[in-house]
Amino acid sequence: MFEFLRWIHVKHDSAPGSLVYAGAKREFVPHVTLCTYNEQNTTEKRLDPGEAITLADGHVNFIRVVGIHDSETIKAIGATMDFPNLALEDVMNTGQRPKFVWADDETGFIVMRNVDAREGSLASEQVSLFWRDNLVVVFMETESEFLDGVLARIRKGRGRIRNGGSTYLLSAILDSLVDRNMVTLARFSELAETIETKLDRKTTDVLLGQLYELKREVILLRNLLIPIREIFKGLMREDAEIPDSVLPYLRDTAGHHEQAVDGVTALHDILKSMIDYQVSLIGMHTNRVMQFLTIIATIFIPLTFIAGVYGMNFEFMPELKWRYGYFIVLGIMGVTAIAMLYYFLRKRFL
Repeated sequence: MFEFLRWIHVKHDSAPGSLVYAGAKREFVPHVTLCTYNEQNTTEKRLDPGEAITLADGHVNFIRVVGIHDSETIKAIGATMDFPNLALEDVMNTGQRPKFVWADDETGFIVMRNVDAREGSLASEQVSLFWRDNLVVVFMETESEFLDGVLARIRKGRGRIRNGGSTYLLSAILDSLVDRNMVTLARFSELAETIETKLDRKTTDVLLGQLYELKREVILLRNLLIPIREIFKGLMREDAEIPDSVLPYLRDTAGHHEQAVDGVTALHDILKSMIDYQVSLIGMHTNRVMQFLTIIATIFIPLTFIAGVYGMNFEFMPELKWRYGYFIVLGIMGVTAIAMLYYFLRKRFL
């Protein structure tokens, strides 16, 4: 759950700019795919290990790096693209907070999170992006389908993506990540509704445990989404020099993200209210049980007193020789119990 905290010790005492991987253990060999396109054509090629990356002039060069656990691969790509080591260090440190900074005067650097909901648990991986005039580089921890829609549009030449330049491609990638946030939030919302429906029928320890676990995952999702606001604010500042043709799409994506933030905040509050409500119901039920038991005990106090008096073994006691004394005492006890019960009902203690 707190993976980003577990990687802190990996970077302990490392010099700034050290390319040290801090993340979950990965066994596969990283691979690089280069996609170049313009309005007329597109080419896509998976590069062999160690193969040099050649950028095409007059095209948008879209590089996807799957696997950030090999420092040599990251170092080689960084040297080819002239990326600063401090930014590459952040690429390999999977506990980064979502952010947008300028890696250099011409290259923007963004850290995002690719989230998914798997069986009610939040799965999150870091996605790092570099972009400049004709280049977009995406670093991913593992293979993911969040770029499938973007690649399909590039291959088919649909929409504006083929003539929108690298900044439009960046906007499309961010939009895809924001859409995944919305999908994850929708899945959590559906799970919350399911748990709520079950709790309306019967409150169980299992359901309360599921409710707590869901709230925990929603808190983690909220903490991932809120910092992304600063990314869109930074991109829409004048110094980012986003083309006017791309700004409307970026604003639209930012609006969707704000909707996701509002949704996850509302879902968190609802889950908190659900937990408080269930705790209140349990407390009310316990109070009713205690109230009932208290009334029963109160009714039996005078009955116990009467039975205790006539249970004393003194030889000379009045009424002991009465023929119907036993039945008279039982009658007194019954009348006393009924009278007290009637009184409690009148006072609505039951």
